Amino acid sequence: MMEGRPFKFRILEIMAEGPCWNCDIVPRLQEEYNMPGTYCRDCLNFDLIEVASCGMLTEEETEFDEEGKFRKGHLLIKYHISPIGLEYLEDLKKKARHRKGE
Repeated sequence: MMEGRPFKFRILEIMAEGPCWNCDIVPRLQEEYNMPGTYCRDCLNFDLIEVASCGMLTEEETEFDEEGKFRKGHLLIKYHISPIGLEYLEDLKKKARHRKGE
């Protein structure tokens, strides 16, 4: 439902499916929004961090990326949607307009 909508809306929708590592969700968003490259990767990762900093996601687990699965030498974070995030997502689903053709 939130595909093609602002990144942060889509992040919440994906996170409602269950806990997810940033190294898994960011490439998924890059593909969905046609945003290849490291600059776009880092921008989307920052959006994920912002959603978490608002309390809509919680950190479940962290790991140092020694192998370069996502960004060698940086932190991998497994996020989980919080009750606030679920509440906000449900509100968005009610208020977000359907786009033509949906």
